[in-house]
Amino acid sequence: MHCLLLLGIGTISFAYADLLVDLPDGTILGREIKSGVYSYYAYRGIPYATPPLGNFRFQAPIPNKPWEGTLEATEHRSCCIAMTIFTELTKQSEDCLFLNVYTPARKITEKLPVMFWIHGGGFKAGCGNDDLYDPYALTNEDVIVITINYRLGIFGFLSTEDNVILGNAGLKDQLLAMKWTQKNIEFFGGDPKKVTIFGESAGGMSVGAHIVSEKSSGLYRAAICQSGCSLTKTSFTSQSNPRKAAYEIARAIDLMISEHNTTIEIRDFFLNQSANVLTEAFNVNSESGPVIEVEHKDAYMSQLSYDLVKRGNINRVPLIIGTTSEESVTVLRMIPGILALFSLGYDMNPRIIIPPNLKPKPGTNLDLLASKIKSVYAGNGTFLGNTSTFIEYASDTLFMRSTIKQVELQSKYTPVYFYEFSYFGAVSHGIVEGVGKVGHGEDVYYLFNTTGHELTTRGEFLIRRKMARLWTNFAKTLNPTPNPADSLLKVRWPRVSRLNMPYLDIGEAIQVKYGKKKKEMAMWNEVYYVYGQQPFDGF
Repeated sequence: MHCLLLLGIGTISFAYADLLVDLPDGTILGREIKSGVYSYYAYRGIPYATPPLGNFRFQAPIPNKPWEGTLEATEHRSCCIAMTIFTELTKQSEDCLFLNVYTPARKITEKLPVMFWIHGGGFKAGCGNDDLYDPYALTNEDVIVITINYRLGIFGFLSTEDNVILGNAGLKDQLLAMKWTQKNIEFFGGDPKKVTIFGESAGGMSVGAHIVSEKSSGLYRAAICQSGCSLTKTSFTSQSNPRKAAYEIARAIDLMISEHNTTIEIRDFFLNQSANVLTEAFNVNSESGPVIEVEHKDAYMSQLSYDLVKRGNINRVPLIIGTTSEESVTVLRMIPGILALFSLGYDMNPRIIIPPNLKPKPGTNLDLLASKIKSVYAGNGTFLGNTSTFIEYASDTLFMRSTIKQVELQSKYTPVYFYEFSYFGAVSHGIVEGVGKVGHGEDVYYLFNTTGHELTTRGEFLIRRKMARLWTNFAKTLNPTPNPADSLLKVRWPRVSRLNMPYLDIGEAIQVKYGKKKKEMAMWNEVYYVYGQQPFDGF
């Protein structure tokens, strides 16, 4: 049993009684957390699924069984197993399907809106614990925050592209946690009719997946996609050939494995391996992310997202969506010299600038197509030695292009609020020479208090207050700026219309701007619609 039971409940003080919550599955005890001058109630490590062990490995999650006594929900349980190169999280296990509930530290007399956070990490890493996502800035605005763990890497996204290992176990974990929220959040003082799902990077892509999946219908009323959406397809967060990858991982463990083995044999082989062996083998072929499942009654995702969004065949909920100003800075600063290496590679072999998810029509002159794309960014010049130009191209390719396309398509059917986060504070890490702007993931530090990325300046804390106000206003009212007289924000954020595409620039001054990436998007539209074959797999 993966819970700790409290004995001697009669010794709990009156203050502790405020932290006891009776759920349909049993009673839990939380704790009060101090975060600077703020505090909140935390209910950590609540199991929402049966441990996915043994024959349950790779399968859709099963709801957790009730417990006896009182579950002590005061400390975090294990994170889900991540790629071995991610060493910041040491307490990892396959038994990891836990969630955390955070409420304002007061008696709640009215039902509060709920914000359901899905962490990023490329579908390979990450955890929902509050050393990464301390929610005080949000709970201080009188909302309830839920953070979750979901299976990652081989455990969450392995697929044999048939009925043997269906894939998307990690997304189905998220789905079950959303259902748990609907069933239980009222006991914490939350309103199940006012749930907003939000996430960043792979979390934003997960939110995008829930937007297009009918399985998620009715489980939330609003969504926020940060640096990732329904149409985002990157080499870090997608699988080009899931079945082939499964066989390659198996051969990394046993060279006798071949294509002559059935997928049932591959599954049974994997079920007999330890978690450590599977994780090490996964590093050989570390593609991870959502897959298109074969048609079956419980399929989470069986159609490409682009046509669903274009036709409006989605969960039609209001949406906040955006990116940071220079997404690729975070990626390109990780390895010394990688920026020059990439720039030189794109100069020497221009065809690699063609998006991998684009299927060119037969007879397309690929050199001409590559030249058309490159000329918009580099003109007649080169990427090598032109740092800002390559950063712009890479940022558009990773997240901006797909985000703007989702804005264009979804705004025909639902209210959409578009933003760019450009505030460069002391906590920012945009240290690529010649750029020095805001990279991927750096907006998260302003929503959550994150260990190792603490804010220090008055300006940073002001931006945190403003972002928290915008996001929680949206969760409360479906409008991020419902009060024109708000002395903190002093802005009205207009929704996107068919006539124009306003966006909120969240920088030193929070202000409305227009015309984001007009020239670049005109080129990308031509590339996809004139030279590409439909249906598109992302954009």
